[in-house]
Amino acid sequence: PVYIDRPVEKIVEKIVEVLPPAEGPMRRELFFVIRGSEVNQTERAKLEEVVAYLYRNPEAKVNVTSYADKGTGNPRINQKYSEARTKKVVKLLQESYGIPASRITSAAKGDTEQPFAENDKNRVTILIAE
Repeated sequence: PVYIDRPVEKIVEKIVEVLPPAEGPMRRELFFVIRGSEVNQTERAKLEEVVAYLYRNPEAKVNVTSYADKGTGNPRINQKYSEARTKKVVKLLQESYGIPASRITSAAKGDTEQPFAENDKNRVTILIAE
């Protein structure tokens, strides 16, 4: 018998989702419980949407601004809570998702500004990526 070596071809298909660069700025609001700065699972999903936007748009930057509601606490305490929220979100962006500090700006407004008419919604960190 005569054996002929023939190359074996194997076709490998891999589906890769290629996301186009996003258009325009992205805004997400992360809400917190009273006296809290931990990002729960629901709010983390919103944070991950911003991270995905930043991955798709390597030139984009994100602004992280936190607030506290005026209806509870006092200005000193509310400033402390908004600062803790900002620090927590910035730390997550950098350490959990690898976003460089050069792409992040941040601020903590305390209760000096209230972005929402409803008091409880002002326990918030607003992220704007563009």
